[in-house]
Amino acid sequence: MNYYWTDCPGCGCQVAINFAVREEKISGSLRRWSYDRSINDGRPFEVPAGSLAAEGGFATPCVCGQELRVPSTPSATGEEREAGLRVDLHEP
Repeated sequence: MNYYWTDCPGCGCQVAINFAVREEKISGSLRRWSYDRSINDGRPFEVPAGSLAAEGGFATPCVCGQELRVPSTPSATGEEREAGLRVDLHEP
């Protein structure tokens, strides 16, 4: 499992994108939450492998509809997360 964390420029929420890359597709889920925690939702997604950008990244929409670019290098991988990786949530 790969993990990528970002802020959405559309809704201003923090976003965690968890995904697995397979030969035919990239599949995973997106979770977003607002800094005041009034928003906390998510959705699953699938991206055809043919949709990968030349550099290996892909795009998926946030729950709000804003397109989010996921780079080819994730923020963390499953091995790192299992070793106790923690997300440091920051205030804007």
